[in-house]
Amino acid sequence: MGNKPKINTLHKMAQFAMFVSSYLPLFVLIVSKQISDNYEYLNWGGINWNGVKVFVLKFGLSVILITTSIVGFIGYRLTLKNIEQNSENGVPVTIKDVKNKNSEAIGYIATYIIPFLFQRFDGWYECLSVLFLMVIIYRIYIHSSLILINPLLSVRFAIYEVEYSENNNKKNGMIISRNKSLQDDEKIKIYEIGHKLFFAKELK
Repeated sequence: MGNKPKINTLHKMAQFAMFVSSYLPLFVLIVSKQISDNYEYLNWGGINWNGVKVFVLKFGLSVILITTSIVGFIGYRLTLKNIEQNSENGVPVTIKDVKNKNSEAIGYIATYIIPFLFQRFDGWYECLSVLFLMVIIYRIYIHSSLILINPLLSVRFAIYEVEYSENNNKKNGMIISRNKSLQDDEKIKIYEIGHKLFFAKELK
């Protein structure tokens, strides 16, 4: 038996960057909420064990999320740049049926982001719970098509579920494209970034 194709063929750091970018709005809101809820602790009390413990408890999650967000956002920009450059080596296909999936990003926000906003982040349990859930979601994320259901991606790209013809063979998959009005019978070039996941660009 041959090896099964990977669900996501992106480099591990690229996977991580795409994951972080999908949760970047949530991270910004959590950091803002934690800082605003614990604003009174933002004063210099010297370097001592108690001060370090209070800082880690009240702002540790924010430090982790800010650092992760910066690294992830840089990785996200580099990943997209690399994908767009490599997409020149994509395969020409003809779209046979197309379904716009941009609404999936709204459901993603409602399901995975909004519930976190009603928590407080000023205790060990709450902060560790967020980090634990992020690890679990990350493991699910990198092995699914969620990698394209990304609010940040949806700002610049459209997400489609398509049926296409390649060498007279009909296939299907999900694509992201700068073309926000992709139509049936349109000819495009697709570059594979995972199992049935593609980056698409206009065929010149």
